[in-house]
Amino acid sequence: MVTIHHLERSRSDRIIWLCEELGIVYEIVQHQRDPDTMRASETLWAVNPLGKSPVIEHQGQVIFESGAIIEYLLSAFDADSLRPATDTKAYIDYLQWLHAAEATMTLPILMPMLCGAMGIESELMPLFADNETQTLYRYLEAELTQRDYIAGDNFSAADIMLSYTLMMAQSLAVTGPDEVFTSYPAINSYLARLKSREAYQLACVKF
Repeated sequence: MVTIHHLERSRSDRIIWLCEELGIVYEIVQHQRDPDTMRASETLWAVNPLGKSPVIEHQGQVIFESGAIIEYLLSAFDADSLRPATDTKAYIDYLQWLHAAEATMTLPILMPMLCGAMGIESELMPLFADNETQTLYRYLEAELTQRDYIAGDNFSAADIMLSYTLMMAQSLAVTGPDEVFTSYPAINSYLARLKSREAYQLACVKF
C-alpha cells in the first residue's frame, strides 16, 4: 500500500495520476492549506519537514519530490511500461523532460505570480519570464509536432510530470487558460490527449 500525502492545488496530483496509470493500490491522506498564508497545515509538516507535497510513504520509506517519487514507484513496482528502454533515444528525451518540468520550466511560469504576491513592480521581470516561457513553448511545440508524447510515440511518466507544469501555466494565466497556447496547436492537442486518458480522469475525481 502506498500512502500519498495530498495537498490541494499541489504537485501531488501527479502521483495520484501515476498510481492510477500503474494500478497501484494507494490511500490518500488529505492536508489543507492555511487560508491566510496558503502554506500547508502542521499535519503535512509532521510528515515532511519541508512542508511540501507530494510525499509518499511506502514500506517504511518517506519520499518527497515529484520526480524522485515517480522514479521510485516505477522501480518499486517494476513498471517499465511508463518509461522507455534505457538503450533508446526515447529514454534520453524521457529523462530530460522528467526533470526539465521542474528544473527549467516552473520558475519562469511562477515568476509573475510571485512578483505580484510580493508587490514587486518591475518591467524587466515579466519580460524575462515571458521570453523564457515562450522559448520553452516554441521548443515543445516543435517536438510535439513530430510525435504524440514527449518521449516518443508512447505515453510515459515524463508526460505526467510535464503536463502538470503546462496546466499550471494555464491556471495562472490572467488572460484565461484557453489563451495560453493559442499559438501552439501541438501543445493544445497534447494536453487534450493526456486529459482524455482514463487514469487521468479517475485521478481528477480525487485531486
